[in-house]
Parts: sequence; C-alpha cells; structure tokens
Amino acid sequence: MNRAVRQALCAAALLSSLAGLPASAQVVIPAPPLRQPGTPGPAAAAAEPANSFTAFHKARMDATTAVMNEDFDVPDRVHDEYLRSGLRSTHGLFMVEAIQHGWDLHFSTPDDATAMRWVDKWARARPGSRLRKLVEAIRWQRQAWEARGGGYASSVPGEGMKLFRERLARAAKALEAAEPDGKQSPIWYWVALIVAGSSGQPQAPFDALFEEAVGRFPHYHTLHYTRMNYLLPQWGGSFEAVDAFIQRSVERTRQVDGEAFYAWLYVDVARKFDGDLFTGTKASWPRMRKGFEDMVARYPDDWNRNLYATFACRARDRETTARLLTQLGGKAMLGEASPGHTTDSCRRFAFSPA
Repeated sequence: MNRAVRQALCAAALLSSLAGLPASAQVVIPAPPLRQPGTPGPAAAAAEPANSFTAFHKARMDATTAVMNEDFDVPDRVHDEYLRSGLRSTHGLFMVEAIQHGWDLHFSTPDDATAMRWVDKWARARPGSRLRKLVEAIRWQRQAWEARGGGYASSVPGEGMKLFRERLARAAKALEAAEPDGKQSPIWYWVALIVAGSSGQPQAPFDALFEEAVGRFPHYHTLHYTRMNYLLPQWGGSFEAVDAFIQRSVERTRQVDGEAFYAWLYVDVARKFDGDLFTGTKASWPRMRKGFEDMVARYPDDWNRNLYATFACRARDRETTARLLTQLGGKAMLGEASPGHTTDSCRRFAFSPA
C-alpha cells in the first residue's frame, strides 16, 4: 500500500473516531484544505509556529501516520524531542500530549485489529522502542473502555464488564513491560492513573501514584484531569473533594502557570457535569476569571480566549464577555463544553441592553 493511501486511511480513521466521541469530548478543528501530492502548500504555512494550536492537532495525527507509513524511527524521535524540550503549545498543553491523544483516538473503535497490524509491524521493526510499549498500554486501556462504555456500572452487561476488567489487566501488564524506561514519559503515568482509577484501587496507593506522577511532571494537564475524574460524584466522590484537589493543583503549578489550573480543571469538570457549573459545583467565577486571565497572559491563543469568553458568558459576566468578543472579532467560536452557549447567543447576551 503506498504512502498516500495510508495517509488517507489514517485521516479517515481519525475522523471516524472523533465522530464516535460524545459531543462534549470533541475538539472541533477546521480541516485544512486538501492538495495534490507534489503541489506546493500555501506560503503562509511556513510562518505557522511549530507549537501552534493547529500544529498540536497535526502532531496528533502525525503520531499515527508515521507508523502507517512505516517510518518507524520517527515516533520515538519526535516523542523524545518534545519530552526533552518540554515544548508547550500556544494554548498551554504539552506537545507530548498530542502524541498521547493521537494514539488514544486511534484505538477508539470497537475493533482495533487493523490499527494493531501497523503497531505489530512497528514492534518487529523496532523492538526496543519505548513509545511503542506505551502505545500498547494505551491500546488496552482504551479498548477496556470501548468494551464497558461510559454509563454507570449497573447498566453494563456482564460480558462487557468482564472484557473491561480483562483489558485493564492487560494494560497493567503492558505498563509493567514498559518499565523502567516508560516512566520517563508522562504518558506512562497517564495510562497508569486510568488503570488504577478504573480498577478501583484504594485511595492511598492511587494518591501515591499521582504524587509520583506530578513529582516528575507537575504541569502535565492530563495527569491532573485523570486523578480528578475519580473524585467526581459519579465515581463516589464529591464536589468538595474535587475543589480541594483543584486548590492543591493550583498551589503546585502557580509558580509557572499562575491560577490557570483553576480554570483548566473546572473546564474539565464542566465537560463531565450537566448542570450549572457555578451553582451545582464549588466553582467560583471570580477565581475562574483570574485563572483565565493568567492563562491568556501566558498562552495567548485564540482557543483560550474563546474558552474564557464561553465561561464568562456562562457565568453571566456581561462586561467580560463583551470585552473578549470584541477582542476576538471574527475569530469568536464560543461553546466548548457548554451546550446552549454559542457565539450568537453570547453576543446577544453581551451587547443587548440589560
């Protein structure tokens, strides 16, 4: 199969996996225009920063296309360079997270046999690949959740729950096989936290694992998101526990990110909570607003400004919403993790007479 066909298949697989996600979990990125092989791209593309929001999502796709193109040296090289440099995208996420997201999406299908054929080729060609071993762990934790589904445990058929447990066990074995080198990557800890939380690990060892993870990678977003997930009420926790966790995460990250983690983490809560964030949880809009201010000061990407404007609108902060919409102009695309809040509805709220 030639390279162009492989790339097309990978793009189709990615789009298919995105379509299967819940709407609240999707990140909608405008598709770049297609061009024929051999024709030059637009001149402006050369000016695109290597860590832009668009580049982040391109890196997510590139993580898997390199393997499908049998460029087996590329994945580890890119992963290790991102890890060494600590490069963060213009919206604040680490570029390493793009690789993690790319592979997680790659396995978000009930039947991953086709995807695994390429990974098996990679294993044979580069048996010492550190990243390939981490990808194996990603594969099994994602397939565990594909078998279980996202509903409450009482709604899962017995066969699905059995597959869930079996695949979590295989993910745990893959993590063990990836040690000790795998622990040099935050991806190892991200999968390990999912496996621990999903398996019902007691709080003390679960927290010890999280502390080890953030001791090595204190600002890696998905480590915080993942541990916090298992403090939510649907996992037997409470919003008081969630808020206490967020306060500690802000303290841990303040020197570099200011109050930004307060906003980032409560946005993640909003993705998993159907009610009014500011009355149904412990979220404080004044603190969240300060978090967004610190976020856009450090990572002035339009994605973050749109996120800020969306939550200002949700909090009914007319002045802040109007200011941000004015700054964004034609780049306004509000609504992330906020059903019922759109650019048009928030414009009407911000600029109509009170």
